[in-house]
Amino acid sequence: MVEICAAKGIRYVIISPGSRNAPLTITFSEHDAFECLSIPDERSAAFIALGIAQQTGVPAIITCTSGSASLNYAPGISEAHHQGIPMVVLTADRPEEWIGQGEGQSINQRNVYDNYILKSYSLHLDLSDKDHIWSNDRMVCEAIDIAKNKQGPVHINMPFREPLYVHHTYDDVPLPKVHTQEKLEYKLPDSLLEKLSNTCNTASKILILCGLIPRKNKTLNRQLNQLGQTVVVFSESTSNIIGEHIFNHIDGLLSHPSSENEQPEILITIGHSFISKKIKKWLRKNTPTEHWHISEKENAQDVFQALTSHIKIEPSLFFQEFIPKINSAKKEKNKYKELWNNIKKGNEKINILSRFDKEKILSDYTAFSKMLEALPQNTNLHLGNSSPVRYAQLFPLREDILYNSNRGVSGIDGSSSTAIGAALVNKRPTVLMTGDISFFYDSNALWNYQLPSNLRIIIINNQGGGIFNLIPGPPSTKHCETFFETHHNFKAKGICEAFHVPYFFVETIEELEKTLPEFYAPQKNNRPAVLEIYTDRSFNDIVYHSYFNEINTSKYVE
Repeated sequence: MVEICAAKGIRYVIISPGSRNAPLTITFSEHDAFECLSIPDERSAAFIALGIAQQTGVPAIITCTSGSASLNYAPGISEAHHQGIPMVVLTADRPEEWIGQGEGQSINQRNVYDNYILKSYSLHLDLSDKDHIWSNDRMVCEAIDIAKNKQGPVHINMPFREPLYVHHTYDDVPLPKVHTQEKLEYKLPDSLLEKLSNTCNTASKILILCGLIPRKNKTLNRQLNQLGQTVVVFSESTSNIIGEHIFNHIDGLLSHPSSENEQPEILITIGHSFISKKIKKWLRKNTPTEHWHISEKENAQDVFQALTSHIKIEPSLFFQEFIPKINSAKKEKNKYKELWNNIKKGNEKINILSRFDKEKILSDYTAFSKMLEALPQNTNLHLGNSSPVRYAQLFPLREDILYNSNRGVSGIDGSSSTAIGAALVNKRPTVLMTGDISFFYDSNALWNYQLPSNLRIIIINNQGGGIFNLIPGPPSTKHCETFFETHHNFKAKGICEAFHVPYFFVETIEELEKTLPEFYAPQKNNRPAVLEIYTDRSFNDIVYHSYFNEINTSKYVE
């Protein structure tokens, strides 16, 4: 199995220490093709593998011992599944006859990830039969190809008998036969292309909406900027579609009263896992006549309750054929595009920070403004869920920045671990902007010896889940502070000291501006660093809501 993994180009193996997976640990770590990392916490290990594969597009392997260890992989696997990130999960197991018979560290591991895995396999334990060897090799080849071609996690359950700690020599063992499933590039049928282009050429209100796309696609970015000269292209930060003809501030645009009833005739979506609740609510109200989703995935999510066509093709291949068929001349003075341009110009005149400068109080909004502006060139930016990923949508996007966030399941778990995995392989400055609850929840991410020196973690500590004061509902209940916000007075200093990570703390605007250059710079001890920003939880709500109130009451720009 290890030779097959090597032949198929897998490089990174994340090993969580244990006994039952000792044969895998020994064989992988003694093979020159692999870089093996030891991550004790299985939940963190799965997210580190996610971060690695998120950057490379190549499956990373995670392997653990038997029993409940496999269950701790579940959050990372589910995120990989919903985000479309390749991963190979190898769970060691006891022999089948001992499952359910009181042996330690044993649970039923077959199909344990059934709801969020592309496919599961269980290998044969008895290898005295050559057909079993052939079958195992075939299953491993198939599993890796599925992970690579369909971009998602696969699971291989591997039972082992004792003795487990044996160093084998394989000089007399023939190499396995490796077969490959080739991935094909599909072409749109001429009849479908003609139908789609004719529909677009007779429509005056076309909206292209871009969701989560984990890696930058220069071809797709160029294509959408070309289309954006004549049609409306909305893009979220995690789509990494950026340019002068792209509308990035979706929430701000949709907060303007002029956008209220501007129903698109045709909605074209790419990517998935849209962050903005406003765009979901707006499109469910202003239902487009047609909604086309362009994706190679098996299923298209009908998140706007308007889906009419799922076109199963890679988006850049679709636009390569589609763009030449669009009659751009008819759309040069598109009133729909002019409307959004005017709203954008009006919103750009709003400077909410100038209203609160005299207060000199550090808010979440102010912190994000300062942090994003000071980011080093070519930063790989990871955004924690809840508040951070939403705040980042309120500020201009930079073309040199790669924007990442775990928006598949959108949980707060694993943000730090994912950023660590990314920093291990991309070698670029990697910055995680996360909330306090999310950081504490994933603090075991710092419990390993592979912490990359190019990583910076910024914690916005608003003493609880600040998002629950920004959305309607929770603040109206008497339980908001205790059970929704999870209000606390903890700081991250002790955690950083325990794991020997340099720690910075600020609680004023002046301290933040002074500290950021030193924090972003290389650390003397060749370690990552953590910056904790303490913000005023009551002032945060005032600033945030003032931003949208000002847009909502602003005048339309002719």
